[in-house]
Amino acid sequence: MSSRNIRKLISVGLLIILAIIFAASTESFFNSRNIILLLRESSYVGLIALGMAFVIIGGGIDLSAGGIVCLSAVVCSRLAATNDVPAIFVVLAGVLTGMACGAINALINNKLHLTEFVATLASGFVYTGLALIVAYRENGRLVTQAVKNKGFLLLGDKIFGIHVMTLTWIVLMIIVMIILYKTKFGLHTYAQGSNAKSAQYSGVNNAMIKASGFIICGFFSGLAATFTLAYQGAVSLATGTGMEFQAIAACVVGGVVLGGGHGDALGAFIGALFLTLIMNGLYKYGIPTAYQYILQGGIILLATAFDVQFNRFTERRLSAVTTSTSAST
Repeated sequence: MSSRNIRKLISVGLLIILAIIFAASTESFFNSRNIILLLRESSYVGLIALGMAFVIIGGGIDLSAGGIVCLSAVVCSRLAATNDVPAIFVVLAGVLTGMACGAINALINNKLHLTEFVATLASGFVYTGLALIVAYRENGRLVTQAVKNKGFLLLGDKIFGIHVMTLTWIVLMIIVMIILYKTKFGLHTYAQGSNAKSAQYSGVNNAMIKASGFIICGFFSGLAATFTLAYQGAVSLATGTGMEFQAIAACVVGGVVLGGGHGDALGAFIGALFLTLIMNGLYKYGIPTAYQYILQGGIILLATAFDVQFNRFTERRLSAVTTSTSAST
């Protein structure tokens, strides 16, 4: 069995153990209402994590995802304030806003040659500021405007008892898995994340791969914003705050290694479930919010430290096998 599959099995095993512990120690953890809520909350982070996985696997980072979510949600809310605009155009506006923000990130990184950390941190603030400008005002004051577009609100409903957002997340996770493992673009993304210079010498267009990663991350951030607005029925300017860090955390917990070259969509999917399950379970224990964040941070640190040690172990084992094979021949 490959080290990649072993890493995923470990994550799944921990997820199952935690679920059993919470189910045994709380009364309402395993009821259908809580499971559906858990999946819906996971899909919000999980959609962004799918896009973030592309960037991280390619060796980058995107700290603007939260700002993209905020701006995309505000744009959608302005268009969905009445029934005048068809729902499909509202959805497209949110997704295209996210992709446009991703394209700007790509342009800044590729043309100005700034580090992803600095460039996307700055652009995230810009997108949040633009959301404040675009937001609905009444007599010069910011006002929360309810969504009235009935067709758009259907995106927040359920199909066969499961939220549309959750079903979309699962389908897109499978599609992303296929793209990463079965297409040239996916293989080039892994190659760039593993060793950008070697990939370039092998004919990989690093600038194109990096730009595509940012645009894909923008797409998923815009999509997450669209579904969240449809579910909540209104947008807050706090929407998206800190979501980039939660998405990165979901990737890391799921085995997507910071630095690039390792991980996949299933890992990001499992990581999002894992983090949401922890917060859900801790909430049922009545643990104060401050301690929930402390525990979440500790878990991310442990997951990162585990990945470092696990990768070192697999590298040593591979080296030992290679040495043994060479000696025998």
